[in-house]
Amino acid sequence: MHSTIELLLQVQTLEQRLKELDGEITALPRRIAALESRLATHQQALERSRAAFVSHQAERKQIDRQIETLRARIEKSRSHSSEVKTNQEFKALKDEIAFAEGEISKQEERLLQMMTEGEALEATIAEAEAALANARKDLDSERKQLESQVEGWKQEKHRLLEQRKDLRQQIDEMILRRFDRVFRLRGQGLAVIEGDVCGSCRVRLRPQYLQDISNGQAGSFICESCSRILYFPEPDAVAADSSGK
Repeated sequence: MHSTIELLLQVQTLEQRLKELDGEITALPRRIAALESRLATHQQALERSRAAFVSHQAERKQIDRQIETLRARIEKSRSHSSEVKTNQEFKALKDEIAFAEGEISKQEERLLQMMTEGEALEATIAEAEAALANARKDLDSERKQLESQVEGWKQEKHRLLEQRKDLRQQIDEMILRRFDRVFRLRGQGLAVIEGDVCGSCRVRLRPQYLQDISNGQAGSFICESCSRILYFPEPDAVAADSSGK
């Protein structure tokens, strides 16, 4: 294979890897944001659990106040029992006390139920706190791992840029400009000739054009369809492909 094509193939491999590295490096903020989003989900779950517990405690206090109010009403009614003069008034007083006592009984049953609910809420809070702590630990670990990977990618990128610079200096400037233009557009600046077609876009090449390519300078001919620089495969590769058939 002609040295120009060999150099271009090496440059193309480097360019493709550099593009991959740029994608990985620029994706770091998005990956960190995704990790932080997971942490925020755990934080929100904990906040909801705490808010539910606060609401639960507020309800318990309200029930306690209602029970105190009912007991005070009963005490007041009993203190006025000596002032009752008729059976009808006495019955109304007893009914009022019985009603209050019934309400107290209902509220006390509700309190017992709320004790169980409160224990469940406290357990949920503890679980949410543990999940948040684990998520924060995982976030720190994964963040460090990602940052370490990115640092490695940056070092690799620096090394590849130096290699690319050295290779590009060995290639004709006009051919290099043609390669760069097509690579930016299609992600690949070269195309191997397979029989009589372009190996990339699969468009058939004119016989005369094939002859011109075989007789001309490597790197000077492009596919008339996709504009990639055309080259013939290594003879060994062609022989291996033929024997495989």
